[in-house]
Formats: sequence, C-alpha cells, structure tokens
Amino acid sequence: MLVDEINRATPKTQSALLEAMEELQVSVDGTSRSLERPFVVTAIQNPIEYEGTFPLPEAHLDRFLMRISLGYLSFAEELWVIEQQEKRHPIDELQAVASPEDVIRLREAS
Repeated sequence: MLVDEINRATPKTQSALLEAMEELQVSVDGTSRSLERPFVVTAIQNPIEYEGTFPLPEAHLDRFLMRISLGYLSFAEELWVIEQQEKRHPIDELQAVASPEDVIRLREAS
C-alpha cells in the first residue's frame, strides 16, 4: 500500500495504518480482518507545508524501516522525465523483481 502524505491523515487514520503495518490486520467496527501476506506499507510525507498536518509521533516513526529524503529534480531532470513520458508511461514496462513468496521468506529470515 502506498500512503500519500501520511502527515495529512488524521491521527485516527494514522493509527489504522500503523495497525496494518504492525499487526497485519485492519479493524472496522470492532471486527478485525487479517491482511494478505506479504503486506507492505510505503508512506510519504510532505516536509514543506505543515499547515493542516498531523506529524507522526516519534514512537510511530520507529516502525518504519527507513527514511529517505529525495529532494527536488533539476530543471534538466524534470524536462527529461516529461520527455520520457510523452509516448509511453514507465509503469507499463515494470516487472516484478521478487515474488510474494520471496518477500515472505526474506521477512522470516530476518
């Protein structure tokens, strides 16, 4: 699952996402449902605009495996990205690099 701008989600929504990450389940109206394995959460946050955001507490941030800051593309890099997507979208050429079973086996090994 990709969570876009997690810091704009309400604390209740953030807690639900953390339940999915930590316990591999979701709860609705007191009923818990297991998530299909493997279940992976990738989240981004907007570090620029803080108005209307709900920063994740420090205790929640430690549940993420890594934190990466990407920065901005240069003008030339932005132009290259636009040119590459004029005729075809890069997602059309993506191929799996690991099967769900591979991911499960790697998790169990760690």
